[in-house]
Amino acid sequence: MVQSPDYLLVAAFERLDEERVFALVERGLDAGLSSSDVLDQAREGFERVGGLYQAGAYFLADLLMAAHIFKGVLHRLMDHAPAETTPGLSPVVFGTVQGDIHEIGKNLTIAFMRFSGLEVIDLGQDVSPQRFVEAVVSSGARVVCLSGLMTSCYGPMRRTVAALGKAGVRTTTTVLIGGLVSETVRRHVGADFWSTDCLQGVELCRELVCSPREDAVPETSWRSG
Repeated sequence: MVQSPDYLLVAAFERLDEERVFALVERGLDAGLSSSDVLDQAREGFERVGGLYQAGAYFLADLLMAAHIFKGVLHRLMDHAPAETTPGLSPVVFGTVQGDIHEIGKNLTIAFMRFSGLEVIDLGQDVSPQRFVEAVVSSGARVVCLSGLMTSCYGPMRRTVAALGKAGVRTTTTVLIGGLVSETVRRHVGADFWSTDCLQGVELCRELVCSPREDAVPETSWRSG
């Protein structure tokens, strides 16, 4: 992996060469690359596969294979260097909202969050509003991330935000939505922020976790990918 390691890993991922990807991951880590650097390369490779799928050059089976490879990369990175949380920070509650089973973007964002020192409570997919509320109440989390990749997710997002309010924790909780979202969607569901870029979302969550709720950017502000 001495010669253009980033290109080699990205190219192997783009070709869906699972064995080659895993070998390059191990070689990169052994050579001193950080887990975040390797993860970023895997992300670029996955995005290239997504682009080929959108262009009609790859099929759904190829996209699913890419997701399988990416999940394997995440497991290898976590085994190599388990993420250590920064002491004193409250956790982030994260989940794909009710009615949606997409997890790739969520899992990628969570991986970067953990490598950046954040503790993340991953609720998984198809998460009901009540499960989000229970997780916030039991953990004391101040940041909640709602993921959704379908327009039908806007209703569950809105109901989740309302449920947080009904439970009395909305004023102490910042809500970030991601996926197929926009400023219009943010306003509709009542969230505080939106983002379509995982690294930007990680940066924003870290800022929010490290800042008091009253010092956060006003609700009218937003961030896009």
